[in-house]
Amino acid sequence: MKLSERLSKLHSYYKDSHSVWDIGCDHGQLGLSFGEVATVQELYLVDPSVKVITELKRTVDAYITRKSFKIIIHEKRGQEIVLNSNSKTIYIAGMGGEEIIEILIHLETQLSPHDQIVISPHRKILELRKYLHHSSFRLEDEVVLFENGQYYQIMALTFGGSGEVVSSYGSSLFLKGVGPEYKAHQIQHFKQHKDRESVAYFAYLATF
Repeated sequence: MKLSERLSKLHSYYKDSHSVWDIGCDHGQLGLSFGEVATVQELYLVDPSVKVITELKRTVDAYITRKSFKIIIHEKRGQEIVLNSNSKTIYIAGMGGEEIIEILIHLETQLSPHDQIVISPHRKILELRKYLHHSSFRLEDEVVLFENGQYYQIMALTFGGSGEVVSSYGSSLFLKGVGPEYKAHQIQHFKQHKDRESVAYFAYLATF
């Protein structure tokens, strides 16, 4: 399965966990791309849309290439799921920062330090980063990509442990790849905003 650059990057953060959870899976391309990864034994596709789930149930059998590979489909919101106890990689992408916060808060008591969480919000990113900064989630890596005329932040996280605290603004994002262009884009965008958080972010970017 050929993935977009963004989905390929999300996929690349997988290590060796037993299970993969694709929360807010939509078309399911990211999750289903793990059908050929031998270490993945279970794939959980989660989406609240009846239309999405109906289509997935109609097509997923074509992606079961191994007897040991199981696909479990949940017609639920991420805030409602109960995780399995096996090691897992959890993807939460394609939704706003506020919804991702709700999902992460719901999952906190179900996570172990060996689990990996990979997120990619498309709005309310400052609010999400502020929550993460004060939470027990720790940063393994972060990057920004430009695809189809839009910038996407991606963060690979763990829960607990002694990793790096997530910064409120993501300073390392602006130092590699399309980071300088992203910084210029953010300065142009946030200079029009007058709320306190946006003003502080703009001031940071202007002097960074």
